[in-house]
Amino acid sequence: MESKEDKIEKDIEILRHGPICKYFKNGILDEDLIWFSNNNFEIIEMNCRNWNSKNAHQHLKVALNFPDYYGENLNAFADCLTDMYNKRYKGLILVFRRYDHFVEEDGKFAEAILDIITGESRVWLLSGQKLIGLVQSDNPDLDFSNLGGISPSWNGSEWLNKNRKK
Repeated sequence: MESKEDKIEKDIEILRHGPICKYFKNGILDEDLIWFSNNNFEIIEMNCRNWNSKNAHQHLKVALNFPDYYGENLNAFADCLTDMYNKRYKGLILVFRRYDHFVEEDGKFAEAILDIITGESRVWLLSGQKLIGLVQSDNPDLDFSNLGGISPSWNGSEWLNKNRKK
């Protein structure tokens, strides 16, 4: 018998805690990505293992297919993210794997990217579309104080600390 939690759609489960959701285990993230794919979400994955303040915008530009005139700054990132709205899909899932490595390199910059996604997600919701950021971390204690006034949660399967043990 399905519980009430089992009936909640993955997008709603995440968005009720804010548009950024953290993952430790890649297997759990992969299972959720299958759900999103099966439910008409566009998914863009990025490996952030070697990101730093000098190359992050270049990685974003390539992965998100930003135009040549992309200004490679946070304001330009926000503008181009706005332009990614696509009615063919139910929403957009931005997957950042190994994000903790980028956080170690430049925590303020890494947090600013997620903060912009958080703010833009609200605008998308007003237009009937969903923008969600899934952040995978090799650090089970990765924490962000506030993104858009909300502290990101761990996904439902890893919400308890004991469930993020290797």
